[in-house]
Formats: sequence, C-alpha cells, structure tokens
Amino acid sequence: MRRVSFLYRYCYVLMMAVTLLSFSVMADDGPTEHYTLHFGVFSYLGQQQTQQKYAPLVAYLNTVLQDEQIELHVLSQGELNQRIQNGDIDLITTNPTHFLVARAHYPLTGVIATLVESHEGQPAYQLGGTILTLAHRTDINRLQDLRGKVVATPSRENMGGYRAQAYELYRAGVRVPEELSGLLETGTHRSAIAALLDGRADVAFVRDGILEQMQREGALSGQSLKVLNAQFQPEFAHKVSTRLYPEWPVFALPHVDDRTIRHVAAALFSLEPEHPAARQAGIYGFTVPADYLPVEELSRTLRLPPYDHLPEFTLQDAWERWQSLLLLAGVTLLLIILLSMALIWHWGKAHIERSRFRTLLQGLGEGVYGVDTQGRCTFINEAAMRMLQVSASQVVGQDQHQLFHHHYQDGRLYPFDQCPITKTLSDGRQRQLREWFIRQDGSGFPVELTVTPLFSRDDISGAVVAFSDVTQRVKVEQENKRLTEYNRMLLESAGDGIYGCDMQGRCTFINPAALKMLGLSYEDVIGRDQHMIFHYRRPNGAVYPHDECPVYRTLHEGSEQQCEDYFIHSSGDLFPVHLKVSPIFEAQEQVGVVVVFQDISEQKAIQAQLITLTTTDELTGLYNRRYFQKQLRKEFSRYQRSFADTAVLMIDLDHFKQINDTFGHAAGDKVLQEFSRLLSQALRTSDLSARVGGEEFAVLLPNTDIQQAEVFANRLRNQVAGFKFHFEQQAISVTISVGCTLMTLDDTRPDMALARADKALYEAKSLGRNRVVAYE
Repeated sequence: MRRVSFLYRYCYVLMMAVTLLSFSVMADDGPTEHYTLHFGVFSYLGQQQTQQKYAPLVAYLNTVLQDEQIELHVLSQGELNQRIQNGDIDLITTNPTHFLVARAHYPLTGVIATLVESHEGQPAYQLGGTILTLAHRTDINRLQDLRGKVVATPSRENMGGYRAQAYELYRAGVRVPEELSGLLETGTHRSAIAALLDGRADVAFVRDGILEQMQREGALSGQSLKVLNAQFQPEFAHKVSTRLYPEWPVFALPHVDDRTIRHVAAALFSLEPEHPAARQAGIYGFTVPADYLPVEELSRTLRLPPYDHLPEFTLQDAWERWQSLLLLAGVTLLLIILLSMALIWHWGKAHIERSRFRTLLQGLGEGVYGVDTQGRCTFINEAAMRMLQVSASQVVGQDQHQLFHHHYQDGRLYPFDQCPITKTLSDGRQRQLREWFIRQDGSGFPVELTVTPLFSRDDISGAVVAFSDVTQRVKVEQENKRLTEYNRMLLESAGDGIYGCDMQGRCTFINPAALKMLGLSYEDVIGRDQHMIFHYRRPNGAVYPHDECPVYRTLHEGSEQQCEDYFIHSSGDLFPVHLKVSPIFEAQEQVGVVVVFQDISEQKAIQAQLITLTTTDELTGLYNRRYFQKQLRKEFSRYQRSFADTAVLMIDLDHFKQINDTFGHAAGDKVLQEFSRLLSQALRTSDLSARVGGEEFAVLLPNTDIQQAEVFANRLRNQVAGFKFHFEQQAISVTISVGCTLMTLDDTRPDMALARADKALYEAKSLGRNRVVAYE
C-alpha cells in the first residue's frame, strides 16, 4: 500500500512539474493574437449528453488559456472525418480506434494527452467493453452462445462498444460479424441497450460505465440485464466483459502550432479531479499520452479499419488478368443499354394510354359521370344513378347542374357559374371539395366530389365527376365535434395542471387548475412562450436556458420527458412540480406537446424533513453517527487524492453520569444541548461535528495539522471549563477530555483514524480528564 501511495505521489509531482514548466514556457513566449481553436468531440453518448459532458471542460479551458479560445463541436465519426479532411477542426478527442482510422487517412499530430475518467471519485485510466443480454435469457450464458444471435452495437468503429468485444469473441472461436445472424448499428450506446430491451437484438455491446450510469438514472433496473464473460479487474469500478485498453486520446491537426499545443496540454494536465469542471464532466483529469499499441494489435488481428485493406489492385492489373471477360462484359452491357432504351420508349407510349384510361375510370365503385364542355352529361354509372334515384335516359344529354346540383343545403339557389364542374370546364383544374346533391324525390345528401378535366391534345374536351355519399362521415364528424367539447369539459375539470404548446413553444390551451397554480389568467398565457412566462429561472436565481427546458427537448426530439422541476408563480415565488411532457402527433407528424404537472411542495417538505431526521441527532441538533461516518469516508477519499492534513477529534464530557445522577436526566440533556451549541460556534464552516454516543462527540477538521488541532481542542476545553451550565437555577460545572489524531498515508480505512482519536481520548481520561492528548 505504501508503494502504491509513493508511486501515486511521484506521478502527481511529475505531472505538476510538467504543468508548471509548460506555463513558464507560455509566459516566456510573450503576448500573441487571441484566436479560436475548434475542439471536435465524438458524440458517443448522443448529441445532447456528449455536449453536457464536455461543455464544463471547454468552459474550464477558456478560463485557463490566455491566448486561445476553445469552441466545442460534438460530431459523429463521419462529421469528424469530414472536418479533419477539410482542415476546419484543430483539436479532437475520440475513442482509440477512431484515432487509428483517422491517423491512417489524414495527417495528424501525436497524442497530446489521454483522458482519465472518474469512477465515483476514483481515477480510471483504461476503458473496456461490456456484453449484455436480458437476465431471463437462459440460452445465452457464454461467448459461444452468441452464434446465430442478433447483436446491437453503437458502431463497428467503436472501441468499447464493438472492437473490444469482437476481440474477446475472436479469442473464444466466434467470428464477428460472420457467425451472427445480424449486426444492428444504432449510433449510440443507449440506443444499443434500447434495441436489446425492445427485442430487436439478443445481445448489446456497450462500453464500460454505460450500464451503471443508466441504472443510477433509473433508466434500468438492477435485475433486468446480465453481463456475459464478466472479468475481474482490480480497482476498476465498472462491470466489463473484455480486457482493458487505453482511454480516449486528445490530438491536434498539423496546422496547429507547437506553442498552442503546449498551452492546451498544460491546461489539460492542470485540471484537478476536485475542480468543479472535472466533477461536472464526470472525469478525473488528463494524463500523459498512453500506449495505444494494444489497440493497434487488436485491429490488426481482427482486420478492422484501418488494417482491413488489401494491397492496391489497379485497373491495369484487372485488364491484364481478365481482358477477354471485360470485353465480353462490355458488349453485353452495350446490348442491355440498347434494349433498355427501346423498352423505355414503348413503356412511355403505354403509359400515356394507361393515364387516359385511369382518368376515365378513377372513382369507379363510387358515383361517376362525365360531362361535355357545356356541362351536359355524357355517361353515368350504376352507383351514381342509384344514389341520385335517376335512370341513364333521364341524365344523359341533360345539364347535370340543373338536374341534381341546383340548390345549396340551406335551400338557397346555386348559381351556375359557381358550380365546380363549370369552373373546371373553364380553367382545366382538378377540384376536390364537399358538395350537396339532390335526389329525384327532392331530398339531399352530402358528397365528396372530385372533378377531373379531360383533354384532347391541349384543349379541354370535358370532365369526369366522381362522388361518394358521405352522410355517415358527416355524422361521425358531428360526433367528433361533440366529443371534442366533452374533452374540453374534462380538461377544465381536471385537478392536475394541463397545457399544450405548438412547435414554437407557444401555449395553445391551458386548464383552470394550471392557471390557479400559476396565479395567471388565460390571456396571460395563450399565444405566448410558456418558458418565458413561468419557467425562465432556476431556484438559485440563475437563468434557465431555453434548450435545457424539458418542453423544448420534447419539441425537438419527439420523446416523452418526465422530471421534477420548478415553475414560477405570478408573485415571483417558485414552487416544485412534477412534469410529464408528451408529444402530440397528427398524421404521423409532430404538431406540439401536452404538459401535465402537479404541485409537489408538500412532498418536497416531507422529503426534507425525512432527510433531517435520518442525518441529525434529535436531542442536540448535531449530525448523528451514521452521517458522520459517511462524511468521514468522503474526507478520507479526498485526503488520499490531495494529502492535505486532516484532523479527527473525539470528545467526552467528564463524569457525565454524575450529572445525571445528581441533577437528573433533564439536566443532563440540557448540558448536552448547551455543549453542542458551544461546539458548533467554535467550528469553521468547513468543519463537521457529530454526537456519536451518549456523551461522546466527534469532530472532523479538514486542512488542519496536529498542532492546529491541539490549539482548537484546548481553546474549546478552556471555554467549556469556564462556562456555567444552568438548569432550574442550578449552576453545573463541566469539563471535557479530547483525543486528537491525523489521517495518515498508512491508513487503509477511514475508521483507523477515528480509532486512534478514540485511543487518545481514553488516554486523556486515564491521565485525570480535563485535558487534550494528541496521538502522533
């Protein structure tokens, strides 16, 4: 353990030396022109999540770099390759295999730095692949069971999502993709798991950490999936099925000068794991370039890009080898072209005849009749005669408008020049509309009408009219209108807040319950951007970006969103809500969203109260033992990274049992409460105190050496000794004993420091109490 700690400190000091030297070089170079560097990142998590992961890193670089400004571009592998080819990208980070492919096709620099991921606060210098299947699949337990199965993967060029798994299968005797029944490339790791869950695939290949991340987010249950070929990797937090390979490289194009590369490398190396940018990005930082030889060996073994091409085979080679076959193929191709041209010519003539025939017969099965240029009926089919209650002799040769189209539904006279058939005969345009026809007995019925002109060369020679009785359809429309009104009444009586938005985020409807919760009127909301009215800032006062709004995401992604958020009352007060945003589709096209929300203020208050009850001591108001041990573990992890002195104190109230026996337990409780108040007042904001026993207390002092801890303990001891505790007009004198110690590099567990502090406490008590003993 000491060796590991020594090596870790050595690497840390070496990296800091490189960083300081780089910044010294930057300072010596003198002022230069401020310019923008375009930083391309492979969108392995999808566009939005990759943007969220790398945006904090870019923001950090822009605060550190003095002469350069970084601009983030989240791109697919194809887009990255295009940018590299065009030379309009400067810096790139992508998976190792994509780096090899890009290096083989385009001139690149060597690797500047290698990413170090963070697994729950611990560094992860390598990545691996995970092979997943459904937990209930008893037929898939070994790598050999993947033969004949469908596998979902983000991409064949993905290191952790395809190549690492393919290499393990190759070593197990399974050839991928030859021995699979199908390989589904989904684009992202999450969509590969989605394909597994919805049955489109039997197995999913993803990189390490994706499974754990989705489980933390609640997108997956812990028992729904199982890991095949699970590998035991010491000090590696994620479940993997493969060997481990170097993490993502950062590299530059040749046009980026050496001075800029030094600046960027220095800025990357200076990123500490506890920096807010590193925490937001979920990374531990960057280290010196890793050895990517294992990745090259894997790609060569599997004959994957960029090692998948055979030696160049020229056209001259092909002509010399297959000259006779090529001549025969050329003659055959020429013959096929000539025959195809003849076929197209005959097809064109036939198409003209078929078009004329279809024009005459369209609408058959419904009522069909024809008219000449004067509107006189030239033919009529049986369906039309049956609907109109006429015979062919009554219609043919007569003006169709005067026969069954002479009045509107409301009884008004229908002018001849307004008749759609007359208009089509005049302008030659096809028309589709709803009209009203009149039967022989005088009754009428609604029809859907299609009027198609007939042409003889370029002149209109008549028209064909196709119509259908839509009486039942009209009844359905009226019923739909009634149901719409009924739904409106349901919407207005609902207890949940409900509103809708169009594709621009403008509110199209809102129910009374939502208006009441928001303190707004109908006119305040309708037609306006909902985000700018009651969703424009966060609880901490920061501006709420439009593109982070769940309503905005559903509008642009078409996916349902559920989350907890905050809305703003008209008074300016914020209140917590649970949101469900669902897309609205019409004819398979999204036309907006509907939002359902509930005020969860009471639930949040109860939740906060429960957190307080589980973390604090009811009598003293200090933290309880469980919470203290949790924070002790966190501080121990921080100490192992930074080696900053951290003091641990154990405090005991001397002869506390005598106080209970003499003055009663109520007096003892009063003394504990007063002492807790004194202890809290003596602490800094970064310190932590807790009641860990009846009269025992523990204190955690970050960034404090043993001498400072003793000074603090003696100051508290003197303050308590000079303080008079009162209970029912009785003064009670109290003294304390304190044991102090520091966390050390030899500690393998956080409770080892606590045990030393407890030992020092008992030594202070054995020496007569009312004293401080430091354990060194």
